[in-house]
Order: sequence, then C-alpha cells, then structure tokens
Amino acid sequence: MTDLAADRRRVYLMRHGDVNYYDENGVRVAEPDKVPLTDLGHEQAAAMGEALREVHFDRAVCSGLLRTVQTAEGALGGRTDPKLEVIGGLREIRSGAAALMNRSESLSEMVYAFERAHEPGMRFARGEAFDDFYERVTKTIHELLIEDDWRTMLIVAHGGVNRAVFSWLAHAGLHGLARFEQDTACLNIIDLDVADGRLQRYFLRMLNWRPDEPWRLDDRRTNQERYFAQRADA
Repeated sequence: MTDLAADRRRVYLMRHGDVNYYDENGVRVAEPDKVPLTDLGHEQAAAMGEALREVHFDRAVCSGLLRTVQTAEGALGGRTDPKLEVIGGLREIRSGAAALMNRSESLSEMVYAFERAHEPGMRFARGEAFDDFYERVTKTIHELLIEDDWRTMLIVAHGGVNRAVFSWLAHAGLHGLARFEQDTACLNIIDLDVADGRLQRYFLRMLNWRPDEPWRLDDRRTNQERYFAQRADA
C-alpha cells in the first residue's frame, strides 16, 4: 500500500512564553524587544519541552529576540542538537511610540490594531506598517519551508508573526490577522508537502495548544488585553 504522506514534513510552531511589557508601576518598558521570560514563561517553556521530548527535530529556529531564544531552549529540553538558529525575518512586528500613547490610543493602535491591519498605511502602535510586516514574515516563512534540509522543524516566534503565517496559509491576507489568537508558549502544528522547491499542500493540524493550561476556562481575554491590564491607567 502506498503511503501518500511518506515524505510529509511537520512544523512545530510556538509562540514565546510569558513576559512583562510593563514595570511594577504600570509603565511600558523602554525596550520591549529585550524583555526576558518571566518565571511563568520559563515554566511554560519547560512544560513544552517535556511534551516534545520524544520528537526528533532536524532544525530549530527562533527570531533571535531573547524571549524566543529562552522559549526555544526550554522547548528543546536542553538538547544542543540541532543547534538553535536565528532567523531575523521572524521578529515580531515593531511598535513605535507605544509608551507615549494614552489609554484610548493604546486600545485602538495596539490592543485591537490587528482588526485594522488591512487599512491602507495602518501601522502597529505607530511603528512598522502591517503590509511591510506581512510581506517580511510570509517571504521568510516560505523560504524556510521549501528548504530541503529538514523534515521536522521547531520554530519559536511571536503572536503577530504566527498570525501572519496562519493568515497566509489560509489565503486570508491582512484581513485574517485578527482571527487567530495565540496564547503564550502555545504550540501549533503545520504539515506540508514540498516537491521541486514548491509547496504542494499544507494543513493546519493543531492551533494554540498548551500543556499547562489547555482551555483557559476562566479567562476569555486575548493576550493583548492581558498586557493592557498591566497599564497603570487600565
């Protein structure tokens, strides 16, 4: 009997673990790209490492931001093979003057900004334009997926990046960014077939799974809403 999936590849796509973008006074940190995982974030990464301990990875990549490096290290469970690679095109969408925005502006331009991603010239928190971000991420992920040196890959990226990947795979474009939610340290699985350097087919097999708190029955907030709650004027 022919196994039609004999050469099928699998991507384990994660979002980084828990972080704090606001200090103890509710003020947004000056350099959000440099925040480390919280204690909870490290626990989440370790829990994923335990869940994935039987999975053999041919490649492991992250965006290079500290929170993805630390999450990937935890998810790999101390493994040094494969060596963790940095792919800069997977960095999160860049915010601008987020710390200067008042409560109303923060809600519109950060918390719910993805709902307006398709609007011409729309930027995330006065930073990177959504269309530039989407082009960057989709170009990067496409190039990564069609490379011929792997069959099973771990990718640790960001909430916005993962949204862009799913929206691209679903042919939803910028309109689809707001339709996918990513909890901290969640796992997604994408299966795909590649032939002659082309994506033939792909399947979103699992979305937003977490081993430590799988259902969040008592919390219906998005992650952006949770971050907003840390503001002093929330």
